Amino acid sequence: MAITSRAKPRNQAKAVPTPLIGSYLLESITTGMYGERKNAIREYVQNSYDGIESAIEAKVLRPGSGKVTLTLSQNSRNLVILDNGAGLPFRVAVNTLTAVGASRKERGRQAGFRGIGRLAGIAFCKILRFRTKAAGDSVETIVEFDCEQLRRGMLSSGRKPAAELITACTTYEQPDVSDLKAHYFEVSLLGLRNAPAEATDPLQLKAFLSQVAPVDFHPDFKTFRDQILEEVGQLETPDIAEAPDEDDEEAPDWSVLEDDASTMLERIPFSYISVLIRSGMPVREEQIFKPFRPRLGVDDSDNVPLTNVTVHTGEAGAWWGWIGHKTKPGEFQDDAVSGLRFRLKNIQIDGNELITLVPTTNEMRSAFRWSNWFVGEIYIDPRAVVPNARRDNFEEDPRWLGIREELDVVCKDLTAEARKVSREHQKSVEVLDDKAEKLRTAYLKTVNAKNFDVKKAEKLLRDSETLQKDIEKASTGAPSSEQLRLKSMTKELTQIRVGILEQPKTPEYDRFRATIRAEFLKVTLAVLNKYLEIDDFEDVKEELENKLR
Repeated sequence: MAITSRAKPRNQAKAVPTPLIGSYLLESITTGMYGERKNAIREYVQNSYDGIESAIEAKVLRPGSGKVTLTLSQNSRNLVILDNGAGLPFRVAVNTLTAVGASRKERGRQAGFRGIGRLAGIAFCKILRFRTKAAGDSVETIVEFDCEQLRRGMLSSGRKPAAELITACTTYEQPDVSDLKAHYFEVSLLGLRNAPAEATDPLQLKAFLSQVAPVDFHPDFKTFRDQILEEVGQLETPDIAEAPDEDDEEAPDWSVLEDDASTMLERIPFSYISVLIRSGMPVREEQIFKPFRPRLGVDDSDNVPLTNVTVHTGEAGAWWGWIGHKTKPGEFQDDAVSGLRFRLKNIQIDGNELITLVPTTNEMRSAFRWSNWFVGEIYIDPRAVVPNARRDNFEEDPRWLGIREELDVVCKDLTAEARKVSREHQKSVEVLDDKAEKLRTAYLKTVNAKNFDVKKAEKLLRDSETLQKDIEKASTGAPSSEQLRLKSMTKELTQIRVGILEQPKTPEYDRFRATIRAEFLKVTLAVLNKYLEIDDFEDVKEELENKLR
């Protein structure tokens, strides 16, 4: 006889009791969330950006007038971040600011959406205070977290519900205000302790924000900026492919990008806000720009020019990017600019390490090193990717993998270009060495000849000056190993010129020196005549003529 079993009807199943969300979890998603504490500052600036965008959409703020001001106190104990964004209406402000892991923001349309970044500062201040007001409200809302009490509670009250702990450590008030039109959001990190240097040092804060904040290019970069935006504005958006079959889980679904944009700049705009740092005594205010400049340091050399920028996009139309090129080999010195960086809503995701996830850099160990020979940014449509909670990568879904495959083509081209530049520069150094060797041979023949040949001596001087200028050009941006070779050439050229001018005084040599002396005097007096008063010029002229007799 078969034995049968009967499952209980599903309608007899009972709901579990309300789960306990302990305070240890609260610690994990606040103080333990970010690998580097300075990223808390990025989170607050990101929230300011979203608030400013909302204010512009609500037409309470003109486009282009959004501003975030970060004020560092004189005693390095406080950091205040104030924006002129939409702010929070008083009816929802308290609930919004005390919620954890919940947000009113829409993913794909706004930069932040998880609702945990606002509490990032708990890790390194005594008091975390929010002050906000929406346009039309007659009161402002002030919510204050006792961070020391919160940290103690998170570490010692693992079984205490997180909500109870927040309630016990948080207060609020809503005082009246007179300016009904005002709208703002302010974060105050008070009583900093074990804070990142970026929260107390204006120079380090500037360097950090210039990389991660949604700011404009520096005015010095205007020529390249205009070129980039013009070319992106001419890139047509591709046709959106139909959504893949539901059974094909590995195929990226680009239908999420469906819109009315006709160009890539319309689809993924280059948007930015004004970010300013106030510090010092008297207080000094400085606006932050991206760190890119037309000339940048490379290896042991400064002021290597970018020769051009190129603009790129992928077949799916999920990203566009620009890359700066140079004709000198070597990595860019400044970690703030070297390599290719990913941006979402013009906010940097991670640093220049994320490019290592592109397939080329997995297959070729040297490829990441080559990427630091370039500067550039990749702007991704926020509808296409989901940043992880720490905002140092994107979630590994088919669209992010598809974007990486598209960028693989770009990285392979950059690797080939970097190697070509290296080979050509190496070849140019070898050519210079060959010229220097020929000059050495000609010099020895000239100084060892029975009779001094003035024409050959003059040619040697001209050739050595020309070669010296070529060496100076080659030295700019050259790796340190090649710098040593080039410096050695320079030293030998100097010895050749001195050796020619110290030859025995034969009649031919005297005529040669007279020619050199006359040319030197002519050029020197022409320069001095531009800068000296007439009386001073005549005195100097007489003195030089006497010295050079």
